[in-house]
Amino acid sequence: MKTIYLIVLSLFLVNCGSSKDIDATTNADLNAWLEAKEYQIEATYAMPMNTAAVKAVLNSNILGPGNNSAQVSLIGNPNFVKIDGDSIHARLPYFGERRMGGAYNTRDAGITVNGLIRDYEKEIKKGMYVITFSARDTEGTESYDFILNPRSNLVADLSVQSTQRTTIHYRGTVDQLKPEGSKK
Repeated sequence: MKTIYLIVLSLFLVNCGSSKDIDATTNADLNAWLEAKEYQIEATYAMPMNTAAVKAVLNSNILGPGNNSAQVSLIGNPNFVKIDGDSIHARLPYFGERRMGGAYNTRDAGITVNGLIRDYEKEIKKGMYVITFSARDTEGTESYDFILNPRSNLVADLSVQSTQRTTIHYRGTVDQLKPEGSKK
């Protein structure tokens, strides 16, 4: 009996130790989109910073079943980040705390960017893309720093840091940039 137990334990340990990280650079389509700076991200989940106020509001079930302070489903909620050369067009919902600023009578409480990208950098760390860039909102009053991690299975993690709001993370899919007016 001990021999069987040791064999099963050994196989388990060998299998756990032999898993390898998937290299994001193995997807030729993803490489081409990133190289040409022609790609878009659609978020399926938002993960706000878990502050006491956010936790209290989002755990009150105000957003419906299945959503909580750790993760909010964005499925069916139109959102995007489009990178087209040196331009960015983004419209993301925001869940979190505004620390300062904000315009009066604004109807858009989300993250809206239409302009030029600043400080775009793409590097590969341990087989994973790390893309960083900055941009200003449409009014020019708020700056955002983006950190994007696309993977070979076309899932992407996006972190958005703001000069006026708490950080928020998104998870979604990365795809080739579609021309305006075309269907997915």
